[in-house]
Amino acid sequence: MLGRMKKIDDIYTFEDGAFHEKMLRISFSALVAGVLAALAWLAYSLIFIRHSPAFEFEWMIPGLGEGGSPARCAAWLLALVAGCLLPLPVHELVHGVLFKLFAPAGSHVTFGANWRAGMIYACAEGVVYTRRQYLVIALAPAIAVTAALIVLGIALRWPLWTIVVATVHLCGCAGDIAYVDIIRRNPLITHCEDTSFGASFYGEGRDDEGACGERSGGDDLDDRE
Repeated sequence: MLGRMKKIDDIYTFEDGAFHEKMLRISFSALVAGVLAALAWLAYSLIFIRHSPAFEFEWMIPGLGEGGSPARCAAWLLALVAGCLLPLPVHELVHGVLFKLFAPAGSHVTFGANWRAGMIYACAEGVVYTRRQYLVIALAPAIAVTAALIVLGIALRWPLWTIVVATVHLCGCAGDIAYVDIIRRNPLITHCEDTSFGASFYGEGRDDEGACGERSGGDDLDDRE
């Protein structure tokens, strides 16, 4: 397939400085949105639903509401840590399932970590996906895992916990969202190859037909904002 296609760009996830800057901007935006949501919830709860067990601080902190105790406070904090950490492998598992689902029979999906970059990842090295498939693979964990955290938070009646863990997870989705943004901004990209270093993007035509299409990442990321 690649012999009939023209390479548009390579993204080196762990090394591309411009890509890392893009990720930081996305993470910061998610963090700001989460902080604003938490402040809005705190203001709403203090004004309209004081003494409501839906406000978890009154549930766990002695003196703020009925039943507060150090044990409940510890349980909430442990649940917060778990809610921030456990979605990480689940997130990559969703990637892995979709990598496998859309890949040809016999393709292998691997999991790994780059501790220096602070990332864990799923990889289907050498497999070429269509534009739509890769967008689904990239976005699915951000949507599915965040939605699951929100449902769990609602079931626990812990709105502040829900906001915090959902925000942390979305901050961790910055790389996926950056990929989606790069692909979305360049209509020439028709196929994406998963690689050990990140991803390669391809379009119709051949490399020997002339210059590659418009770059979608690397040094030109800032120009495409």
